[in-house]
Amino acid sequence: MALRFIWTAQAVKGFNKVIDYLEANWTTKEILNLENKIQQVINQISLNPDQFPKSKKSESLYKAFIDKNNYLVYKISKQSNSIEIINFRGTKQQQKY
Repeated sequence: MALRFIWTAQAVKGFNKVIDYLEANWTTKEILNLENKIQQVINQISLNPDQFPKSKKSESLYKAFIDKNNYLVYKISKQSNSIEIINFRGTKQQQKY
């Protein structure tokens, strides 16, 4: 059975904030590149959820870098066979996880 990916409201808000920035300052090409990289990382997580380093602030969270400017924080729920994406942030933003 494949893992389900669930984006929290906080993660969606962070993603939208990054996209808004890219739309204002970059081209559509950069947005598409970011979306492709996100999909690649999600594919990697689905194959091996434990491969990314654990968060320094919480042992139950993992931090996956999308590129040098963005990362996502997620947790694994083996009971519900899902990955919950907790947050999506730019690396220049203050770190919470």
